[in-house]
Amino acid sequence: MKITVAGDLIQYLAELGADAAFGVSGGFIVPVWHELVASERIKTYHCRHESGAVCAASEYSLCKNRPAIAFTTAGPGISNALTGLKSASLDGSRLIFISAITASASDGRWPLQETTPEDLARLAAPQGQGYFHAMFTISSAQEYLAIRPRIAGYLASVTGCTLGLFLTPAAQNETFEQVHQPRSMRSGRYPATITPVDSQRVQQLAGVLHRQNCLLWLGFGARHAAENLAHIAELSRSTVITTPRGKGIFPEAHPLCAGTTGLGSDSARVSALLSPEVHPVVMILGSRLGELSSSYAQQQLDSAEVYFIGLNVQQVRASLPAHTTFIEADIPAFVAALYRQLVATVAVNRLPRVWPALPFEPAPTADAGDAPLHPLTVMSVLQDIVIDRYNGYLAAEAGNAFVWTNRYLKFSSALRYRTSPGFGAMAHYACGLIGIAAAAGETVVAVTGDGSMLMANEVSTAVRYRLPAVWLVLNDGCYNMCRQGVELLGNAPLDCEIPPVDFALLAQSLGATGYRVKDRAGLEQALTTAMRLRQPAIIDVAIDRNAVPPLGDRIQTLKTLSDA
Repeated sequence: MKITVAGDLIQYLAELGADAAFGVSGGFIVPVWHELVASERIKTYHCRHESGAVCAASEYSLCKNRPAIAFTTAGPGISNALTGLKSASLDGSRLIFISAITASASDGRWPLQETTPEDLARLAAPQGQGYFHAMFTISSAQEYLAIRPRIAGYLASVTGCTLGLFLTPAAQNETFEQVHQPRSMRSGRYPATITPVDSQRVQQLAGVLHRQNCLLWLGFGARHAAENLAHIAELSRSTVITTPRGKGIFPEAHPLCAGTTGLGSDSARVSALLSPEVHPVVMILGSRLGELSSSYAQQQLDSAEVYFIGLNVQQVRASLPAHTTFIEADIPAFVAALYRQLVATVAVNRLPRVWPALPFEPAPTADAGDAPLHPLTVMSVLQDIVIDRYNGYLAAEAGNAFVWTNRYLKFSSALRYRTSPGFGAMAHYACGLIGIAAAAGETVVAVTGDGSMLMANEVSTAVRYRLPAVWLVLNDGCYNMCRQGVELLGNAPLDCEIPPVDFALLAQSLGATGYRVKDRAGLEQALTTAMRLRQPAIIDVAIDRNAVPPLGDRIQTLKTLSDA
């Protein structure tokens, strides 16, 4: 039976577990687009901007822990997608990006949106250094069949992979005799090659946890080991800190949880926790400890005993002291073995598994009359309604939004908090929230600034597909992180103003529900209603632009760069 390359590719990706595609169509990608829409196993979301589509696909992949597809046309479709692709490659999603090349080589006639393999050659680089971990250009069915078996291997990566596939229109339509895979190869389960767990290392670390005061520093890469990590912390009475993306992997209301590191963190508290007198042993799992994840606090670990557990250790070597012990291992497998060893080593005496909710700290100040709300008031309402009442998904946009949320919101479940600090792209969740909504199937909330919401958004897409996505806009009428950052750096003020925008009216113009609130009671009512209705909505909250978020570590980094 003959099948087109486009048809086989989409069927094959469905066999590998992909069940959603996000993209923007165009003439050079019509055959693939047609096959996506016709697929009974893949739901296709036609978005408003290519980067927004890629952000949505990336977030969908991370939320559902399965591959997702993004698609665009050639030329500007690809260039528009690059910001989302860079974020995806750093965030660890499993993403297949399908687009087109217009020809195998330029013919010198300058056709519209000309895209050749030479144009794409520099986009791929390993370990998150490029826009793709790997990419292929395909000009014939023969070339497609040659790379087809390799697709599964890339998508099986437990650390994530952004894979680029670029096909000429002719190749997409070319037919060949369909490949029939054995049943074992059609299940969508392609386990990656995982380094065997080193039993001696397991015994060593179990002994260290039993004998010494240890600090567990957890990042997003440890999310699939959350339950066993909680058991290990309780058995060993180890203190736990997390990166912003790791919030909720260990319950933040747990008495052993000491908070969050990185952007927005209490740097003095983190420094005290990393003191060798307090914690002579630090174990790091699941983070590269980049700037916004750590504020480079690991630089003070010269006197501590440091262990790093995870895959791709080469990515983090430069960020840790030279004496660090690197254990290359799949985190869930290693942690499971470590838990079993620890149970055999120490008496089982766990702390209670239910803890009282933490009071919101610091207590929000009373907002006066018609004055804009203090951001802490907004955080308090989000904590009460989205997190404590609904145990909902909440995403925080780059800018002041994710400084406030990193510091003050507390989660008790892994994956309920989403932020993208690797690339820190504005509008990531103004767009990518629809991917979380599509994956979760319940109301999800993004906290974003007015600048990000005006830069790009996928509200219209949420309306088109009736996705339960709610955007809470911190509306202060300016690019406030830029405005405050310039002043904190000691520079003269620069123009950061944004003319007044009524985002409730914007929502209505796009077919969504709009709320405009001016006080805490109004915010509580709007947010409660939006969570209950499960419909696309924007909540416009006027906030005090003069409230300064905990930006100190980021400002210090910028000063260091300026002085270099």
